[in-house]
Amino acid sequence: MTVERTLAVGEVAGTGTAAPYHRLRFAPGEVHSTRTDFVPGPAPSGDHTVIATLGHLTDLHIVDPGTPARLDFAMRTGAGADGWGGLVDWVFRPHEALAPHAAAAMIQTLAGLDLDVCVVTGDNIDNAQTNELSAYLALLDGGRVELSPHGYHGPQRLDWADPWYWQPDPGDDRYKQMWGYPTHPGLLEAATTAFTAPGLGHPWLACLGNHDLLVGGSTATGPGRAALAALATGDGKPIALPDPETRQALQQFLTDPMTLLSGPTRTVPAVPGRAFASAADFVLAHRHPAARPAGHGFTAGNEHDGTAYYSYDPVPGLRIVVLNTDNPHGHWDGSIDKPQLDWLADQLRAQGPDDPLIVLASHHATSSLRNGYGVCPDHPGERAYADELLRLAVGCRNVILWLNGHHHANRIVAHHRGDGGGFYEVTTAAIADWPVQARTLQIARERDGGLCITSTLIDHVAPAVPGADRYTSTWLASLHRELAYNDAVRAGRTGAVGGALDRNVRLRLPARS
Repeated sequence: MTVERTLAVGEVAGTGTAAPYHRLRFAPGEVHSTRTDFVPGPAPSGDHTVIATLGHLTDLHIVDPGTPARLDFAMRTGAGADGWGGLVDWVFRPHEALAPHAAAAMIQTLAGLDLDVCVVTGDNIDNAQTNELSAYLALLDGGRVELSPHGYHGPQRLDWADPWYWQPDPGDDRYKQMWGYPTHPGLLEAATTAFTAPGLGHPWLACLGNHDLLVGGSTATGPGRAALAALATGDGKPIALPDPETRQALQQFLTDPMTLLSGPTRTVPAVPGRAFASAADFVLAHRHPAARPAGHGFTAGNEHDGTAYYSYDPVPGLRIVVLNTDNPHGHWDGSIDKPQLDWLADQLRAQGPDDPLIVLASHHATSSLRNGYGVCPDHPGERAYADELLRLAVGCRNVILWLNGHHHANRIVAHHRGDGGGFYEVTTAAIADWPVQARTLQIARERDGGLCITSTLIDHVAPAVPGADRYTSTWLASLHRELAYNDAVRAGRTGAVGGALDRNVRLRLPARS
């Protein structure tokens, strides 16, 4: 499988000169490099046997942009203030209202490929809301996608008169002044109009991410949860901090979010679908009769036990082990509880050459599996972190891949065993942010018994430059990607793409003994 086309940075159309706002163009697809972390030299030519082809889709961040339970105003009132930590990284994107259309375009692209299963590794939704959950399932399974039944109500509206944000309607704002952002009258109404998605058409497996379960990707259940839930479904949207001198915003949001959300408000239409989803709600929503495979991987045992980890065999000889790395106490990074660690140890115990190959999947990468927030100091073993999980994974000869997201970047890391073998940890970029890509992984057996895993990054079907068919879903997906590249507040546009050995690459592993 090869990439037919890949995106590259272009110049503003028709000028030939650099400008604050960049347009994109399609360039020829990258050739596949070969990683030699475990096996020297290029993959041999000739016969090989394909075991399976996986899709990897992550960090869709399907968002209800008008919900009152978001700190979108923190981009203006809190950016740069001491104590905000990483909060401002997720509270507002200029292209966020277009997210469902970018996801639909990528799902359409994956639907046209020959996949055995697609693994969707979390942050499927943005703010743990049931209307976001319904929209994400409709995108992947097919159905009506509706997040804002009353249209867009938020800081990007021109009548909110807040020029800190990009406002697509004619007028002046910070994004237009500083970065040359365009004007698109009526964009917000078009972006938030309900539409019908055809769905993926392939079996797909679900995984919990921190934004799927935690409000704002960080805040868990606690004393302020009921008040926050009432705010989410109500008709008052906070527009500023109650105290502009706030300096410990992260800690306050984790412990009592209403201390940041009790400032001045604007009246917005109330939406009951903004109720928060629990982990049980998330699992149950996937266990509908038309799901392929059943429950999108979630089992009756998950439903009964209140867990969200499982294993699934998409083809003979291959097992996908899906972890739930959310810390229910809060914060955005991950870890797992002791019962799940014991379950994983059972999954990986005494695996021999005749047992299935194993692909691990989780939302968090190993570099972000160090979240001990809320753990009692007297019980440090309550949760397990990267070192313990890596010890189990490296110790099992059958583990070949670990798929994850969370970092919104393309990365591939080799984890070595003492005998010369090991596995590859593959992190794929987000749909929410540049470079707006998914990945396929073809797992094949070579003639000598070794494995060759071919990683290929995928761009969605929408044109590089938005065309004349304004405000169609395809046009909105094109604009989303263009805006994602130009999101100067997030910066680091090129770093998320990864290096050549993180993208289109053949990953070779020696034969199991």
